[in-house]
Amino acid sequence: MKDIVKVVVDLPLKTINKEFDYLLPESLKSEIEVGQLVRVPFGRRKLSAFVTGFKTKSDIKNSKLKKIDSLLYKQSFFGDELLKVFYWTAAYYHAYLAQVIKKALPPGITDQKISKKEVEFLKLNPEITNYKNELNKLKKRAPKQYLILKYLLENSEEKHKFKTVVDSAETSRQTVYRLIDKDLINIYTDIKERIPEVSINFKKEHEFNFQLKQEEKKLLDQFVDNVSEDNISANNSYLLTTENSQRRYNFIIKLLEKLLAEEKNIILLIPEIEKDKVFLGQVNNQFGDEIAFIHSQLSRGERFDQWQQIKKGKVKVAVGARSAIFAPFSELNAVIIMEENNDSYKGQEHPLYHARQIAVKRLKKNNSLLLLESPFPSLESQYHASAGEYQQLKLSSEKSRLQTKIIDMKKEVEKGNLGDLSQDLKAEIKLQLKKNNKIILFLNRRGSANYLICRKCGHVLKCDNCNISLNYHREEHQLRCHYCGLKKEVPDQCPECGSRFISRAGVGTEKIIEQLKVLYQDLKIARVDSDLKEKEVKKRLNDFKKGKIDILVGTSILIRNQFYDQLKFLAVISADTALNSSDFRAAEENYSLLMDLKSLLINKSESKFWLQSYDPDHYSIQSALDPDKYSFYQEEIKIRRQRNYPPFCRLLNIIISAEDEEKAAAKSKKLSIFLDGYREKYLEKLGASPAVLSKIRNKYRWQLILKFNSMRNREYIIQLIEKKFIEKNDNDSVEIRIDVDPYQML
Repeated sequence: MKDIVKVVVDLPLKTINKEFDYLLPESLKSEIEVGQLVRVPFGRRKLSAFVTGFKTKSDIKNSKLKKIDSLLYKQSFFGDELLKVFYWTAAYYHAYLAQVIKKALPPGITDQKISKKEVEFLKLNPEITNYKNELNKLKKRAPKQYLILKYLLENSEEKHKFKTVVDSAETSRQTVYRLIDKDLINIYTDIKERIPEVSINFKKEHEFNFQLKQEEKKLLDQFVDNVSEDNISANNSYLLTTENSQRRYNFIIKLLEKLLAEEKNIILLIPEIEKDKVFLGQVNNQFGDEIAFIHSQLSRGERFDQWQQIKKGKVKVAVGARSAIFAPFSELNAVIIMEENNDSYKGQEHPLYHARQIAVKRLKKNNSLLLLESPFPSLESQYHASAGEYQQLKLSSEKSRLQTKIIDMKKEVEKGNLGDLSQDLKAEIKLQLKKNNKIILFLNRRGSANYLICRKCGHVLKCDNCNISLNYHREEHQLRCHYCGLKKEVPDQCPECGSRFISRAGVGTEKIIEQLKVLYQDLKIARVDSDLKEKEVKKRLNDFKKGKIDILVGTSILIRNQFYDQLKFLAVISADTALNSSDFRAAEENYSLLMDLKSLLINKSESKFWLQSYDPDHYSIQSALDPDKYSFYQEEIKIRRQRNYPPFCRLLNIIISAEDEEKAAAKSKKLSIFLDGYREKYLEKLGASPAVLSKIRNKYRWQLILKFNSMRNREYIIQLIEKKFIEKNDNDSVEIRIDVDPYQML
């Protein structure tokens, strides 16, 4: 019997991170189910809560239990299977269960800010059998009423929105009300599902008309066989290396087509919605009635309706960014993660889950399919594939015909050029402009960088312990490592070559624009970076596509495939800036970034991809120009093994923050000393030291990084930290954040 209900209260606090028991009122016993949202009395307040189960008996006496106050929505938002995933996510990432559930579900539901959309409709009065006479009466006396009645008669099989009918006659609502007063038509309201607009104006080449190669047909058949009922294979996880072109998108559409023919439920994850708008439009055009979208660009009402479409089984495919991995299919058969190497699949705000891990957890059945797709897979995925944990497959790629060139900026300094644009690049820009070719100049980040570089030999000042660039702190005029805490004075000359040409690296988009306007005064030059609002970014990218802008200077925000049909020249101003971030994944991120940029160019022999660098021989830069996609992996995996970074260890990043810097530092050092007593449980401890982002939202941040050789030992240490430092932390002014399997060590 449903006498006692278990709920999770929508209040993410460590003291109440558990389920609470409530009595179920008699009036709700026939309505309540797992996944619904209810209102409950909690202390002196009434809060929203998620129903997670039922009990016949509570550990607390019934006389002391409170009753559920009300049911907020008749709809359930999740079932038992998805609830198990929520439990696992909260346990693995050490997040509050309420946080996990709320983050997965449509936003705004706990505040009751979403209601069903009611729309007014019009229909003919079924009691009237002879409308011909009515039409004749109205034709001369009331021509607008005549038009409305005529419209409804001619389209009697369809549902008619009030507004659509009014617009068809180019009249006002009063005209309709007069017909209602005459009992000729009726007005009624109905629930209208909010369907997102995926509006893309397709060119002919974007329309879906695609023939598969023989090898691609074989791959599709192999994937579909994996989700057949009689499949008993234990390894249905694939790493698919593709080419960054329209062909990869077409292959995924064909795969969706095949899986849908088998009546399978599918989640398709795309890391950045804006980046692949054309692809989303193609998917929507091909399978519109079978698809629901889940991503942050939708309105709250649209998210609500799309979620319920999936929950009710009305669609077979859920498409979206990271949070779409929680799409509420009662049975999930396949997950396709496109561009699986993209770090946006790992959250940077609580709960700090990775979509790939959730996908693995959800697809535990034998006849399921996990497909990790990328033109350049993540190093961890590549390693797991090499170890046999994923089956590795490749789509044949078109041979690159691009002309590539690396410009050594150290030689520019030797020639007396201390600017940001090499002489060769200036000359090439003039040549491209004569050919009426559009130009992109790319900057790795906006603003100035925070590391020091020798302009003569290209040497970057790095930590002796961590082989990661030291961060320059201008106020103290000091260099620091944000991993181990090492501090160094800024040298007067380069320790490598003795030169005094040491300066901060990096240049902003505005500075490059100024230099270009001096050189090319009559040209239209524009920038795109995150200082601009999204509407302005799109306008400038469209202007560039239409030829209204000659030179576009920008950061990674410009990497959107739909704006560059015929791009023939792209130059990276500083191809090594990203290498010197305080992150062990810096080389991998740099390589992926360069490969992304390279893919924007049309694959023709006259297209050119140029890189400027103070470290032109770095393997991430050389590999980006190497036709062998495996060359980067071979170099980087050696360094990860030597330095004992993932995939050769399990990481834990601990951030300690407080408005008082001394309190944050003191708590960090105390925690570090405490962990010294458990050295046998971990491989290495880095810190305590100030975090790379040492202050955010007026809170000072310190950092500890731990490396483990087993998940069991990591879990043991986390539980110790929670017991000794988090649960017993009476001083809420100091916050301790635990990030399991961190991606950005900031």
